[in-house]
Amino acid sequence: MFSKISKLTAQDDLDAFDSGQPDLDDWLKRFALVNQKAGMSTVFVTSSEKRVVGYYALATGGAERAEAPDRILRGTPAHPVPVILLTRLAVHSAVQGKGLGRALLGNALVRVANAADEIGVRALLVHAKDERAKAFYMRQAEFEPSPTDPLHLYLLMKDLRKNLPAQ
Repeated sequence: MFSKISKLTAQDDLDAFDSGQPDLDDWLKRFALVNQKAGMSTVFVTSSEKRVVGYYALATGGAERAEAPDRILRGTPAHPVPVILLTRLAVHSAVQGKGLGRALLGNALVRVANAADEIGVRALLVHAKDERAKAFYMRQAEFEPSPTDPLHLYLLMKDLRKNLPAQ
């Protein structure tokens, strides 16, 4: 039903993408490829009938120590915490509730785990858009909210690895 999740290209059809969240739709259509070409993030998509029906974007970053949960900081030096940021994840409204969001997140977790095998990464950081998105992430894995913003969710790499989908 859905294509293999792959890196966004200029040939992907984004025009009809509608997740019900205009800012997520607009970012995909206007900025995703530009940001990817500029090295700001990498976007992964899946399609149905040649039209993109889901996507997520990853970027690297450093989280300020005051913003990270104690468990993320334990045993680390007094520097920003190296993270991979899941900047966006959205599913077309026509296919919501069919497990595609969970599949996209699972694919992202695998990519993050693979990257962490090569570079220093302490945690995955998600900026949940709202309480509904936060609840989705909390159901999927052992995310911990930031002490300064409850919509900023951290997943320690060892917990991420426990939540990897079977391959």
